[in-house]
Amino acid sequence: MRQLFVLLFLLNGFQIFAQESNDHIKLFVSSRVDTTSKDVRAIIQLYENYYKSKPDSIYNNPYWNKKEKELYHDFDFSRVSIFQGGMDATYLFRAFSPFVMSVEPLGEKYQIRVLFASNTTNPKYIGSKVWCIQKLNAIKENDQWVLENLIVEISKKWSSKKSGVVEYVYPPNHSFDKKAADNAKEFCADIIKRFNPDYNSTFKYYVTKSIDDMGLLENFDFYFVGITTGKAREGMILTAKGNEYHPHEFVHKLLPENPNRGYIIEEGLAVYLGTRENKTEYVDLMNKLATNLKTSPKKINFKSIISQEVKYNGYPTAYPAGAGICELIYNLKGDDGLIQLMKSDTKDFEGIIKSVCSIIKLTESEVEVEWNKTLEKYFSKSGKIEEMQN
Repeated sequence: MRQLFVLLFLLNGFQIFAQESNDHIKLFVSSRVDTTSKDVRAIIQLYENYYKSKPDSIYNNPYWNKKEKELYHDFDFSRVSIFQGGMDATYLFRAFSPFVMSVEPLGEKYQIRVLFASNTTNPKYIGSKVWCIQKLNAIKENDQWVLENLIVEISKKWSSKKSGVVEYVYPPNHSFDKKAADNAKEFCADIIKRFNPDYNSTFKYYVTKSIDDMGLLENFDFYFVGITTGKAREGMILTAKGNEYHPHEFVHKLLPENPNRGYIIEEGLAVYLGTRENKTEYVDLMNKLATNLKTSPKKINFKSIISQEVKYNGYPTAYPAGAGICELIYNLKGDDGLIQLMKSDTKDFEGIIKSVCSIIKLTESEVEVEWNKTLEKYFSKSGKIEEMQN
């Protein structure tokens, strides 16, 4: 669940080679790349064209392969991470000058590897100097080169095994853990029964053993952006934990769909219903916010966290904050209360407050008091709590 959040104000701190618009995007190319090859030049041009074509937006992009566009609404698996925080392609190229490190043949395909890095030497920003190293495959489609996600080539010789609603996909060096898969099957069945009885789909679950291995499945040879140990994507879950049981991500896949459910409630539900399966992990996370509420009340408080004015304080604050709301509602209204919350419009602070007040029949000030009490029981100066309540 570890994740890095980068604020766009960093752009103002970087010393950058400003590329004024997408029309002027130009790739820098390593001398290692054989630009005498017609195909290599075509791949470089393809990649350059893609980044002039609003790759931060989802539409029928002509530079991506047709099959993946038909399979996935959000077909570029690196898009969400590389353009996180609302960054678009113009900002990306302005802040992190793209450098083509290699273009190599891969059977009948080619693979391009591009470094996105700033030229900053400022110690304040040096830790985020490298945004990512992106890798993409290029394949021929109707005699034209188009782009393809790495996951196709990486997983084509992997094994698969179905258990309940989960289809596990794992590399040859992974030993399938049936016990963990059975636990996952039981957990998913329980979530479906309680919260989404009409669910009748399945999803793939890709097992990797490290964040870098998982990053490759999202087209990153190295990534600073969006780094995490698990991610629920369209039709799949990716995990870096090397096992078959990731309840936090299962919850994301199994909840009833609601486009008006905001980030803090979405993650809060996944933490309360999923992460909480590991009591130590749950308590440790809740203790972080509980401690901040005690020690830094001017910065960390109900309004600043629920409104996400403070998104990150060594941890993503939305996770324990949302879980605190879910725990409060469950304690007063049980599953019925959580179902109401899942279906509510919670895209912003006002929506969250209105929904929670309606569900538990308290005023905003009373909700704040009860939320603080919910978190307070996890406060421990030592960072350890002997027994989790509830």
